[in-house]
Amino acid sequence: MIRIAVCDDESVMCERLKRMVASRLEQWEEPFQITCYTNAVQFLYTPLDFDLVFLDIQMPNLDGIELAKRLRQKEFEGVLIFVTVLKECMLDAFEVEAMDYLCKPVDELRLERALRRSLRRLRRKEERYLSIRTRDRCRKVKLGDICYCEVINRKLFVHTKNEVIAYYGKIKEAEQQTAPDFIRCHRSFLVNPAYLSEYRDGNAVLENGERIPVSRSCHADFMKKMMEYMEGQ
Repeated sequence: MIRIAVCDDESVMCERLKRMVASRLEQWEEPFQITCYTNAVQFLYTPLDFDLVFLDIQMPNLDGIELAKRLRQKEFEGVLIFVTVLKECMLDAFEVEAMDYLCKPVDELRLERALRRSLRRLRRKEERYLSIRTRDRCRKVKLGDICYCEVINRKLFVHTKNEVIAYYGKIKEAEQQTAPDFIRCHRSFLVNPAYLSEYRDGNAVLENGERIPVSRSCHADFMKKMMEYMEGQ
């Protein structure tokens, strides 16, 4: 579960951002918990067991930049994202290793990109797995080792860097376990963007030369998510 804090002295802004974030994570079927704070000083002295924190900059008593510095001094290692009307504070944000800097009013596409980048960073800290179950065996495969997944009839083929694992399963279940890192490019294929080299002639081309078909119905979403992944890198 991803634990998220939103700190903004305006309660209306807190709730609005909370709804926007919740909407995306629910869509991706990502378990989460969001807590809102309207007092920066109070937030500073709460248990810092959050994975992701959204901070306003203009707040009374303790502004967002100073709050972020104190959080880092207290060894907070989670993801920080500033949400503010002050564009001129962007350089200060980098000093505290902020993941992103969103300007109000928050654009939904910018927020989605920031969330995807944040999730990727959190996943790198906490390795994720695809759980494979057969009649007589249970196995976990690191998502980072998987190039793509393919379903043929009722059998799922997981293509890793070193082997192909086959078992009876549904592509939808694999999609839920790999979201939002993998991209659905076809009704029968899920692909790990980390192994893609290009898109050409209706196919996603892997670094090893393999081609994965991209269907017309998935094309727009595939291109959008591929661009977001490249920007995030």
